[in-house]
Amino acid sequence: MSDFASIRIKADDGAEADLALICPPTASIGLLWLPALGVTSRHYESFAKALAAEGVAVALHEWRGAGSSNLRADRNCDWGYRELLDQDIPASLAAARAAHPQLHWIIGGHSLGAQIGALFAALNPGRVEGLAFAASGSPYWRTFPGLSAWLLRGVPLLVLAVTALCGYYPGKRLGFAGREASRLMRDWVRSSKTGCYANYLAGSNFERGLSEFPKPVLGIQLSDDRLCPKKSFDWLLAKFKRAPVERKLLTTTDFASGLANHFSWLKDPQPVALGLATWMRQIERDRIPGPVSLKVSV
Repeated sequence: MSDFASIRIKADDGAEADLALICPPTASIGLLWLPALGVTSRHYESFAKALAAEGVAVALHEWRGAGSSNLRADRNCDWGYRELLDQDIPASLAAARAAHPQLHWIIGGHSLGAQIGALFAALNPGRVEGLAFAASGSPYWRTFPGLSAWLLRGVPLLVLAVTALCGYYPGKRLGFAGREASRLMRDWVRSSKTGCYANYLAGSNFERGLSEFPKPVLGIQLSDDRLCPKKSFDWLLAKFKRAPVERKLLTTTDFASGLANHFSWLKDPQPVALGLATWMRQIERDRIPGPVSLKVSV
């Protein structure tokens, strides 16, 4: 199996980060994978290797401000969903295509990565073959049960106060996410309050784009995922009105570890990788037209 290759990605505004690529020789389809909020791309290497063993190429995107990125959020270095969608993801996808032009590419992600991937797909339906995600959903507070919903109602006030005081969001100190940009967290807060995505780019309508996205969508839900419960998962998938949507539930019995929560699968990725690879191979089969039967009259 191929080892990881690393490509230094440079966005038009100067942001840089490494893109890790693994491509088995027989691959015909690839997955551009977007991490969860506050998680660096290296945490998905076992997942990428498991997918590569199934014949799928994987490109691991690195978030601006995390890991190999040349930026760190502070009062003078800020960004939001707009830069991720307009600068960073297009640069990673272009580099992956240039490295392996024979592949068809799907975009996918974990947690916030899935949400951002969905927004990119909605904006660029012709540039990807589909959308896939694991352990994700809408952060809309009404989709969470009991105490979690009330805690989420208070999060906007906390985020606004902390980012105003610090000039960035110190997630590691607060136990949620990493060192995040102020505007990025304000964009996240808005979707948490309303359940809808704003129009982060001029002239865009993301909610309409999601509803009109025509390509296949796969959502993998984990049974013990308290950060993305079923109603949250369903809320996100319900935005796709036109797409053929497939849902897959993985429970504790599917994993050797006996765990099926928001982050446990990163150390036991085989069930998620197999579900994704099976779905992606079907997309490739569907791209190839069947034999044409000709009727000849004499």
